[in-house]
Amino acid sequence: MTLKILKTMTAATIYLMSANGGVFAAAELKVSGAAAVAGNIVMPNKEAIEKETCLSLNVTANGDGNGLMDLYSGKVDVAMVAAPIKLTEDALNKKNPGSISIAGFEVGQVGSIGISFIVNAANPVKTLTEAQLKDIFTGKITAWKDVGGDDKPILVVANALGFGTRSSIVASFLGGTEITDKARIMQSLVQIGQVVAQAPDAIGYGNAATIKSAGSVTPIAGVQIKQVLGMVTKGAPSADAKKLIEATAKYGAMN
Repeated sequence: MTLKILKTMTAATIYLMSANGGVFAAAELKVSGAAAVAGNIVMPNKEAIEKETCLSLNVTANGDGNGLMDLYSGKVDVAMVAAPIKLTEDALNKKNPGSISIAGFEVGQVGSIGISFIVNAANPVKTLTEAQLKDIFTGKITAWKDVGGDDKPILVVANALGFGTRSSIVASFLGGTEITDKARIMQSLVQIGQVVAQAPDAIGYGNAATIKSAGSVTPIAGVQIKQVLGMVTKGAPSADAKKLIEATAKYGAMN
């Protein structure tokens, strides 16, 4: 039977038409979680992934923690993650004890991206060592003059507990030490970049896409964190979820 994709007025729904003229609505798969997965892989390739899988994707970028909570509660079929799920589980249960269990969750890797630290483009400090960055983000260094800059306080900008990029930085770069509680907390990497672009004394982090969109920021040269991206199912993935993970991984490998 020959199938072809029909374009519809709503991008959220795909219809398949068979050779005999029958029309069938494609299965919808609900996906939520890490913006790093949605923004870097899924959404730029959404039309192609839907075509390959014959699925209609309902995608919400709301952070690792929200994605895993949505999966745990049955609101979505697949969660997108940008950090080890155990780290996110621990962060969520630290905030609200007993709120989630990842027992039985399965993760499929779909790609990886680099996370860079960024400063305002007007900041005279353009290079920092790993040790200096660690001390800044954990609150041991609080003034730019201590790293060769102006005599001004450092504004650390980070995202909230339970977000994948923060969890990755804490685990793989800060050795498990949390980001300073003096940090200004944002709800997305895009917002972090925007604040750093507007505040001359700020420092934050982002991936290639969010750094580009931020504008007036400069990445700190020579220091980058590899962030592994994945998709999670409750138990073994269904046939549809498996198709989605495999298709997404193909585009993730192209990043």
